[in-house]
Amino acid sequence: MSFINQSNESFPNLNEFFETNDEARKKEIIKDSVSKVIESRILMTIDKVKDKSIITFGDTGYIVYKDEKIPKDFSWQIVAVELDKKTRDNASLIKSVLTDSNVDTITKGIQALAKASNPVSGAVVELSKLVVGVILDIAKNKKDDQIGYYLTSFIEKLDYPNGIRDRQDIPDLTGNMFVDYSIFGYQDYAVEAVENLKSL
Repeated sequence: MSFINQSNESFPNLNEFFETNDEARKKEIIKDSVSKVIESRILMTIDKVKDKSIITFGDTGYIVYKDEKIPKDFSWQIVAVELDKKTRDNASLIKSVLTDSNVDTITKGIQALAKASNPVSGAVVELSKLVVGVILDIAKNKKDDQIGYYLTSFIEKLDYPNGIRDRQDIPDLTGNMFVDYSIFGYQDYAVEAVENLKSL
């Protein structure tokens, strides 16, 4: 499964999370954010995976994220794990993740970032990591095998200032999997100019 999350645009409520002192409201925001993380995942089912297999997604790869605008920053996680039917279903997974204990843990983890220079951006990455951690714990308890886990974050000005980034054979965090990926994007200034004229 693959998770792509942008910072402020995907999680506007996280600003309120760091501003409010209402603990109940904080937990509501966390529950909403967790649901968004889970619903944002792209689930690819691959049958009969063998050791040293090369898995390709179509002839030119698999699009894990597409948008009309080039994001200023985003985080990406790809998790390769054996999943049962319950874990594949978003509603069932959200219910499994949003236990009182997990919500408390995630809330405390995000709250710890309050003094960071950009707490919302850090919170999105941490939120995604915590959610994936819970998913992996669920899979482990069901004795499902974790095959691989890759986590990275990108900033436009640093990682793809010209809209392009291409990497191959990047090792994941488990040492079991290598990832190839490409980022490519462009701003359609002609379309943007026409849209701006319409507003005049």
